[in-house]
Amino acid sequence: MAVITPLWRREFGRKGQDVSAHVLHISVGIGRITRFIDAVEAELGVRIPPTALMRLGTMTALSAAIAHGAFPPASPLVLLRAGRQDAALYVVAAGTGLVLELCELAAGIDFAGQIWALQLPGLDGEAAPLTSIPAMARLYADAIRTRHAGSGAINLIGYSFGGLVCVELARLLVDAALPIGLVGLIDSACYEKYWPRSEWVRVACRRAARRLGEMRQMTPPAALRHLMSRAAALGRHFGRRLNPAAGAASFTQSAYYVSGLEPNLQRVRDASIIAYESYDPAPIDQAIVLFKSQHGDQHGCDPVRIWQRLARSLQIVPVPGSHITMLRKPCVQVLARRISDRLQ
Repeated sequence: MAVITPLWRREFGRKGQDVSAHVLHISVGIGRITRFIDAVEAELGVRIPPTALMRLGTMTALSAAIAHGAFPPASPLVLLRAGRQDAALYVVAAGTGLVLELCELAAGIDFAGQIWALQLPGLDGEAAPLTSIPAMARLYADAIRTRHAGSGAINLIGYSFGGLVCVELARLLVDAALPIGLVGLIDSACYEKYWPRSEWVRVACRRAARRLGEMRQMTPPAALRHLMSRAAALGRHFGRRLNPAAGAASFTQSAYYVSGLEPNLQRVRDASIIAYESYDPAPIDQAIVLFKSQHGDQHGCDPVRIWQRLARSLQIVPVPGSHITMLRKPCVQVLARRISDRLQ
């Protein structure tokens, strides 16, 4: 504790002054957690699994785990908030596999049961990342079946990419005769290769109109330079429709691809891109609630046009903000209230 305490305060700054706080409750990102773990490892000469701190939560628990050389085993389940054991809400993380972006949302949801996050394997280097959404759903379904007890309904929510996993997870749990409550998707849409044709054309026209609008006030040479700089992006939009190999890092590279991450996080992210680009959603005999951001995803389509043709029934719940800001204050507080209403 004498070693860990000053490192905790240094890396987490003002948020880390309460040394008894749970790391999932102080709104810190993976960068700060990684730096903290690296500093502890350097000082004490031990290896700490990157996600261990999310499961242990506090400095005291981390200190005990280091002292005994016993860290919690890797698991897709991370408890975000305690509650009654006969009711549960499972929240599926986005393509990074990280549950940290879900903490603020979970804190604001009015729900008497436990709130669990579902996290992808591979972040600790303990397993190969999964490159299939159905495989991710099977992993989560096994974890849920193992801990589910009683007759309480299983509620599912997925953010972005996590919503696609959520749909497949719901399908598996229904097949296993488990009781399903809310199936909620937060701004979830599939890869553009699988958009309805009319929606793909609409988005292409919208993007072209936006580019022309940007050029309206430019001189001809400036407009030409601007057009050439944007032509590659528009070309990738067409290329991604022409049945490219999943995960292609060339002309059809996904708009969601990110490089330069910590190695394990990079592998999980890259695997999720392959899973996303390979997934063609099928109809599901399930009622779905779509929590749709007001401004949408700049890279995506209108998710309503996808799920209204696939779900047994679709309820659309508007949420202020964009695809990204809907998980940040003040929008996330509105999202939490609207999820709470549907859970009631």
